[in-house]
Amino acid sequence: MSDAEQVEPWAVAVESDTSPLVLEHIKEYAVTLDAGPDLVVLTAGEQGPPGPQGIPGPAGGSALQKVAAVALSGHRLVFSTDGVAVDYADCGALANRNNTLGMTLGAADAGALVNVQRSGEVVFEGWAWSSGPVFLGHAGQVTQSLPQDAAFSLVVGFAMNATTLFLDMGVAITLEA
Repeated sequence: MSDAEQVEPWAVAVESDTSPLVLEHIKEYAVTLDAGPDLVVLTAGEQGPPGPQGIPGPAGGSALQKVAAVALSGHRLVFSTDGVAVDYADCGALANRNNTLGMTLGAADAGALVNVQRSGEVVFEGWAWSSGPVFLGHAGQVTQSLPQDAAFSLVVGFAMNATTLFLDMGVAITLEA
């Protein structure tokens, strides 16, 4: 047995000439196994590399993962192009009036997965909202002033404070010219 310092009383690393063996654990019990005489038990280990980003799950809201049809920026509204991929929604495109899904939570390259939040709070320090509704603008932008050339109006939520938007997709209203 080694004299390695034990960082956590429940953490165990196993070193052997054979393939690595991973033991999962819970603080209340230990896992044991039969091992050969050359087994050395260490009590300290290193953090492994981070795994892939998981499926989103915002508190108090709903979200999903889609494939970016094009390179996307964060905090932009997107629509479904084919049920799988998403692109920027636009208030000037009538086709987007009924299929705006929600807001990207981060940037994504074309073909990569992107987290899209449909409802609930989104905080972004780059915003400076004033009290009132927030609309879909052009190229996925969110705005508090509907563009004059908008083909439809879609309230996507309301400002809770200067940096917090509460997403709550409304019903799109087609505008007459």
